[in-house]
Amino acid sequence: MVERELILESGGITLRGTVMLPSQRGEWPLAILCHGIPSGAAPIPGDTGYEALARRCVDAGAAACFFNFRGTGLSEGDFSLGGWSLDLDAVLDYALSAGGAFEGCGSGRIVLMGFSGGGAISIICAARRKGLAGVAALSSPATFSRLLAREGMGDFIAHARAIGIIRDPSYPPSLDRYYEDMLACNPEDYVGRVAPTPLLIVHGDEDDTVPVGEAHRIYEAAGEPKELYIVAGGGHKLRLNEEAMGKAVAWTLDKLGAPGVSPPHST
Repeated sequence: MVERELILESGGITLRGTVMLPSQRGEWPLAILCHGIPSGAAPIPGDTGYEALARRCVDAGAAACFFNFRGTGLSEGDFSLGGWSLDLDAVLDYALSAGGAFEGCGSGRIVLMGFSGGGAISIICAARRKGLAGVAALSSPATFSRLLAREGMGDFIAHARAIGIIRDPSYPPSLDRYYEDMLACNPEDYVGRVAPTPLLIVHGDEDDTVPVGEAHRIYEAAGEPKELYIVAGGGHKLRLNEEAMGKAVAWTLDKLGAPGVSPPHST
């Protein structure tokens, strides 16, 4: 397995991540993994993070990339959904160049696999560009306004500062504009334009952060081809749920044309 450091610019902000590829030379299809909005909760013992998921893809015959959106991890900047959309576009543009850290990812086949807020941004980016091999959105909200009212923005910003995803004390300059930027990133408003790119929606029926009804809303607004997979007993952190990951990884590998395994039967 080959592992490379990913460094790129997005609107003047430096993003950092990792690209992993099989050790054999070739032109590998690529899975881009998009994390969710950090909660600030303590790490779960035994959680191996997105690296383990990337290795799972590589072991099955695909390249994989995971990175920190602005405001998170080692990347610069402050959290904003509009900014995250720009970040994923920048990663996609770099990946499609098949150069630098993405040398060897030259098949042109890319699947986005996003979690929660990262799933929302994956849907938005897929709606704006054709030619992706697929989009898998796990635990994604359909609209952010049902999860966070304008009246709660002050508390949200305070929490974001406390956990370090908003670092500039003068950001955002306007709570109203910041909230409007968030509402402009509602997946339900974009998902109808994802087709004909295949779409997989995975959600736990016991998700207490993003209710499962959000998945049904996205599915109803989406065009074909689309698939909805509900995980019985699944919570919000589906990356730690083997049934959910088995489905998402197998579906991703199938769309990439990688060997992989057969996906579970959908509901």
